[in-house]
Amino acid sequence: MKALLFGLLTFASTTSFAQDIYLNEYNYTVPDIARRGLTKERIFTGMEREFIKLGSSICSNRALLWANDFKRQYGINSAKLFLFYSEKTGEAGDKVWWYHVTPLVNENGQLWALDAGFPRFVRTPLLPQEWLHKFAGSRACKEIKQGEDDLIALMFTQRRFPSRTRYGTHDCYYRITSDPYWTPGTVAQNLLQRNSRGESINFYRDAIQTGELMQACVEASTTPVGGFLSRPRKKCREYLGLTEED
Repeated sequence: MKALLFGLLTFASTTSFAQDIYLNEYNYTVPDIARRGLTKERIFTGMEREFIKLGSSICSNRALLWANDFKRQYGINSAKLFLFYSEKTGEAGDKVWWYHVTPLVNENGQLWALDAGFPRFVRTPLLPQEWLHKFAGSRACKEIKQGEDDLIALMFTQRRFPSRTRYGTHDCYYRITSDPYWTPGTVAQNLLQRNSRGESINFYRDAIQTGELMQACVEASTTPVGGFLSRPRKKCREYLGLTEED
């Protein structure tokens, strides 16, 4: 599992311990937080859990907000780990999902999943393979690679992936990305350079998009009734540090 998880990565060491991680296919560096005197535990403990409605928000909205928080609070880029379920997996409590996503940070050259959305289920940072196993209930997860267009296109369907494909039999699938990629659809558009209708596009994210961030914030911080009554966009601008012009 570990070898698969680092298929997209290279390392750039600047000290005997600190190692930045470079995501080759995204031209993106995930800096080592240890160099800044940070620990994964400190970041995990400080993740927002009140403004973001953990029980009713979508994981991709939470992950985008947390990634933005990491930039604002600590000045660090993070990565993301997208998990895609097959028909053999996908049950977490009383919910059935087709995907899940968490932010990743780099400590001493090792990626760690910081999933603060489930305080009773996840109490500490987890290694990526531990997080995959915890949420998928299986270690038979396949990395989705660039060029595997048939698998990538399944990200548009909003349904579980098949267990059997031309790549073998797997219980789950995953993809590591840079932090600006918000939803499975944005991941697919980047890898395929086409949209869900098959139209060619030029799709690349080198930074979190303000419009996507605002939408994620409004959806993650309000209930339908609360959103109607509480001017959520104003609250989100305050939370995100945005002005009226942003």
